[in-house]
Amino acid sequence: MQGESEGSRGEASIEQIGRRRTFTRTLSLAVVLFVVQQPMVDAVRDNAASAFACEVPGRLSLLVDVLFVGAAVYAGYRAYKYVRFLGFPGWQRVAAVGALVVCVAAALDLTENFLLWGELGALSGACSGLSLGWFSWLMRAIWLAGAVVLGISLLATSRFGQRKFYGRDPSPRATFEREQEAGPDQDRLVICCSGGGIRSASFSLGALQLLREKGLYDKASTVIGVSGGGYMAAAFHVLRRTSADPFGPGSPELARLRRQTRYLLQGTRAAFRAAMSVLFGLVVNLLLIGIVLRAIAWVLGWFLADQRVVVPGFAQLHVDWRPDGSWRYVGLSVFLLAVSAAVFVLEKVWDRWARMPDPVRLVLTSVSGVALRYGIPVAVLLLGVPGGLYLLGKLPGSDPDQPSLPSALLALVDPTKQGVASFSALVVVLVGLGRTVWNGLAVESTDPAESGLRSRLVAFARNKLAPWVGSAIIVLAAVIVLLRWTGGYATDRSYQEDWSVALVLAAIALAIKVLTDANRTSLHSFYRERLSRAFLVERAPSGAAVSLDYSIRLQYSDWAKPKTGGPRLVIAGVANVSDAEFVPSRRDCVPFVFDPDRIGVVGDRSLPAGGRRETADYEREADMLKREVTVPAAMAISGAAVSPLTGRVNSRTRPVRLLLALLNARLGVWLPNPYWNNHADGTPAFPEVTTFPARVRRYVGSVIDKPGPYRLLREAIGAPSLYDRRIYVTDGGHYDNLGLVEALRRKPAQVIVIDASNDPEDRFNALGEAIATARMDHGIRIDLDPSPLVRGAKPRADRAWAYGIATHPAPAEGADEPKTEIFFLKALLTGHLSWDVERYAAEHPDFPRRSTGDQFYDEWDFEAYRTLGYTLAETLVAHHRVAARLAALPDAPPTLEPTGAVGTQSGE
Repeated sequence: MQGESEGSRGEASIEQIGRRRTFTRTLSLAVVLFVVQQPMVDAVRDNAASAFACEVPGRLSLLVDVLFVGAAVYAGYRAYKYVRFLGFPGWQRVAAVGALVVCVAAALDLTENFLLWGELGALSGACSGLSLGWFSWLMRAIWLAGAVVLGISLLATSRFGQRKFYGRDPSPRATFEREQEAGPDQDRLVICCSGGGIRSASFSLGALQLLREKGLYDKASTVIGVSGGGYMAAAFHVLRRTSADPFGPGSPELARLRRQTRYLLQGTRAAFRAAMSVLFGLVVNLLLIGIVLRAIAWVLGWFLADQRVVVPGFAQLHVDWRPDGSWRYVGLSVFLLAVSAAVFVLEKVWDRWARMPDPVRLVLTSVSGVALRYGIPVAVLLLGVPGGLYLLGKLPGSDPDQPSLPSALLALVDPTKQGVASFSALVVVLVGLGRTVWNGLAVESTDPAESGLRSRLVAFARNKLAPWVGSAIIVLAAVIVLLRWTGGYATDRSYQEDWSVALVLAAIALAIKVLTDANRTSLHSFYRERLSRAFLVERAPSGAAVSLDYSIRLQYSDWAKPKTGGPRLVIAGVANVSDAEFVPSRRDCVPFVFDPDRIGVVGDRSLPAGGRRETADYEREADMLKREVTVPAAMAISGAAVSPLTGRVNSRTRPVRLLLALLNARLGVWLPNPYWNNHADGTPAFPEVTTFPARVRRYVGSVIDKPGPYRLLREAIGAPSLYDRRIYVTDGGHYDNLGLVEALRRKPAQVIVIDASNDPEDRFNALGEAIATARMDHGIRIDLDPSPLVRGAKPRADRAWAYGIATHPAPAEGADEPKTEIFFLKALLTGHLSWDVERYAAEHPDFPRRSTGDQFYDEWDFEAYRTLGYTLAETLVAHHRVAARLAALPDAPPTLEPTGAVGTQSGE
């Protein structure tokens, strides 16, 4: 049924379903590649009398077969891993034998391909065909044996097999129950630093300085950072490990921080590295797209020519969807769509005359869905491409004086000056559109009442029209390239016989796989390094403040803990998922929390348990060299606002996803799914290894397991799932920009929220969303009225802080409902500020709501926001009632040791 699955019902674990889906997807790819070969095999048989005529389809079949072999081996391996996960030792050994047999068959298949390739090139009369006699039959028998053995092991360990062979129903592998544990934050103080880029980092610095002076920072058990607030939360925490007065007045650390306010492009070298990072990812993306389009064009062009659907003419192209007067080609094109429609009609008729059992309905729905999923691209390629070729009217050998599209677009694949110029112009246009679009999206919220007609029209063009224009240009360019390459392969035999192209494409694909991965081609590495060098500092023996050596792996399990007292560091991100059974409509994300003890997915009771892992173990899984889960990495991930996937903000960024992905505007990171490899008994899935052979195996496995180029497609147009082996983690502000929901989930006694979000004045959108989210996800009722912060018709608001109470659900029937006090501090103008801030405010009408799209501050900008944060925090803690409440907090222990659990096991 729609919106439900075995995982949401607790009948199977997230990992079990994910492994099964991963196997079925790989098997589907192998089946598709096997089916694609069949027209080529038939063509070889039909042309057996002519070695010349069968060479092209024969060799093309061998190339496709190489891809099939790779997919089949991968499917066999994943089938074995799935059976192994289910925990049946006997069938695990059977599956291992089946996977080994598949590997043997693959080796024989590749050997056959190598031998046949040479024979097909020898023009000696009759075609040698695609068989080596007994060798080929032996290879096929071994393929079949491996498939049968794996199929039996999969059937025996399935739910049906467990009932049939073991006489019992399989027990549920997932639970939604949580243990209620007292974590280190219960009855303590938690400080939250909101998102907002450099604006929030500056404002949060001032507030944290004041809280440290008053002793409240060291009393806190945890500081939670989101996006820009996470920059400063991490910087303050790391420096606090070695300094009792981090970023104190007049300190060299504070002076150095003022010199880093253009942290993204601080200096020529950083600007050069930024440009090269964008260019590197863009080139890789274009190469990947080119490889896919060329491969599709090669196979499709040959097929259209073989079926005589596309025939070259003297002056123009001839397209015939009914070659020889037969409807066979059209029927083949729409066959899968017809199956999908027929199954749907069958379901409706059956339902009219009788009650359909749910298992039957599920099977029919699955068949219809699969047929539709493959039927649409088949119909588009087999019907749409010939139609496009006919309309394009610009193929090799066609009349160049009658193009149907502008020559600049038609020249995209021509190795001429005009082709290079056309391609360069296309990239420039797309970059310009991407910059324009993001500048519009970076304005977090605009009050329509503050904008005139012209501003609204500009905003409409930038936010609504430009994203679709950019995506349309990309799609149009890809279609033109595909059509021109397909036309070449369909009408020019020299295209079909240029086998060196296959070697070049394979070499490029191999180089991309070996030399980089989806995370390395993104901007994350550059962003992470810039944040580390700008914000993470230490005091050198000379007394100077210097950035921490970037080569030092600041492992989150170690560096996020306090060293000599004070709070631990928690950074909030989101995992982008679109499963209807787990997330509400248009939310598209679940919280992902970096914690020194346990890391992973947290959330409401709709998420199954097991979403968090022991952080040290997770660090080893993410990267054997422990580079992916560090303090700088968490800062960069939590601040990854520029990404194709943006959680709750997807409704705004969805039109521009394709454009951002292609232009490499990707700050998000693919991390291992913490639901996978999460052992119920708590044993590490990736323990430390000490022997050299074990370290080599772990290192090679870690490199091979990096996210591949397929992930780029998921970012651009895919639907990420909680069942996937990897999840895409981005800005924590895509779920809750304040960090308040995560703070309340931990059930502290008090929370101080430092909010520098760019809400419309007097709206407090981030606070409203946090209040609603806490109530929806955790049943927490928040009573907080920000009306004292409303300016209205007054020159300024009366004050910049508000007090509230959060009421948690009772832990047991008849028990008291726990309470949390909330002290909400908002970045706004109030009262009489110091004259330098007043002067700055007079010269900058947008202060303190400067757009997050502007991350380039100078010393005056930075100091104005820092001073404002310090001053407003002082007005909060100076209030006699607030001071009395905060003074009642217990002093923090000198060192907080890990407890093995963080707060209530919500989302766990």
